[in-house]
Amino acid sequence: MAKIIGVLGSKGGTGKSSLAHLAGHGFGSLPHPVDAVVIVTDPEDEVVQINRRYFVVDGRDHTKLEAIIQKLDEQDDLMIVVDGAASRIAVDQVISGITDLILIPFTPARHDIIRAAKHLERLSGAREGGAVGVPNRWPSNPALKTNANKLLDLLPRDRLLLPVPTLGKIVDLISHEAYGRVATSLSRPGQILALNVLQRIGVHPLDMRKRA
Repeated sequence: MAKIIGVLGSKGGTGKSSLAHLAGHGFGSLPHPVDAVVIVTDPEDEVVQINRRYFVVDGRDHTKLEAIIQKLDEQDDLMIVVDGAASRIAVDQVISGITDLILIPFTPARHDIIRAAKHLERLSGAREGGAVGVPNRWPSNPALKTNANKLLDLLPRDRLLLPVPTLGKIVDLISHEAYGRVATSLSRPGQILALNVLQRIGVHPLDMRKRA
């Protein structure tokens, strides 16, 4: 079976789409690349197949989403990342019951973190790693970072992934026109996120490596 990661949360502007694509890009950028797909669920997003280090699958018709995931789940050594950017309860319900891990991104703002805490409590039905928060757009400035890290005390530390720093041009991963320009510069942060996800679900990257 494949491994299924859902990037969920009803709060807009937390970076669900960019994190979903960063994770997919990271899996495909590992020294031993892992096959990965990102399923797009936002009806307003465009799905264009280009030469990426991961694949993009059209899941904008939510009535077909579960069937698409189940079909992909039949493949071994595949990472499936579902971009829950549509922020709809119906999408969350489909994804949360069949995922191995749910990622809930939040920014360094108190209201974001409080809402993430509620989502962590509600979305706990994943098969392997449950639901975890992902501190996103985390500041690198020492003073701002110290203040942001204090806010993390509002969440259970054992249900957090490593913070993802503010990354310039990360939205260009989503663009079929700009992807090639940022693929190399975003490889390292993508790898870090991918390895963090794999560690959380107890999978060694070599166990998911691409087959010849």
